[in-house]
Amino acid sequence: MWPWEHLVFGYVLYSLANRAAWGPPMGDAAGVTLALMTQVPDLVDKPLSWTLGVVATGYGPAHSLLVGAPLVGLLAGALWTRNRAKLAVAAVAGYGSHLVGDVLALRANGPNVGRVLWPVAPREPYSNDLGFVQRFAEYFQTFLYQMLSPENTGLVVGYAAVFGAVVLLWVLDGTPGLRWARRAADLRR
Repeated sequence: MWPWEHLVFGYVLYSLANRAAWGPPMGDAAGVTLALMTQVPDLVDKPLSWTLGVVATGYGPAHSLLVGAPLVGLLAGALWTRNRAKLAVAAVAGYGSHLVGDVLALRANGPNVGRVLWPVAPREPYSNDLGFVQRFAEYFQTFLYQMLSPENTGLVVGYAAVFGAVVLLWVLDGTPGLRWARRAADLRR
């Protein structure tokens, strides 16, 4: 999945859970925590593989239910004991949704639980040795080809509809994270 797809998937799951558990829309801290945690597995494992060659593929310790999940559990526990339950849930939801999304990754040859069982279920190494920029460019070129191919018009319309619906949900939630981003931008001036 692409970073924005992980963000969208995690956001929908957390927004619905937040509404069910707490009622009011999420705050900026929870929104930023969620956004960051939807990206953490790739921010760790892609460089470990694509740049450093420590793991065979972009699915390594941060994607692992055996390594990454316990660490996120410790983080969530620490947040929970400091009366930051919403942040704890946002961290778990963001991280968990990333793993679920990668297991389900329908465009990547279907469901595969092995993606989240490193090192027990080792992954086949890449057939070619590319650096971070080259591998990202290869994947992004394939993505663009898929999105621009006339036979994929339905996919593109569906993709746009999902993103539009999530933007609407984000607006209904009060645009969590936007105020934080504006404050951060103002501090840089």
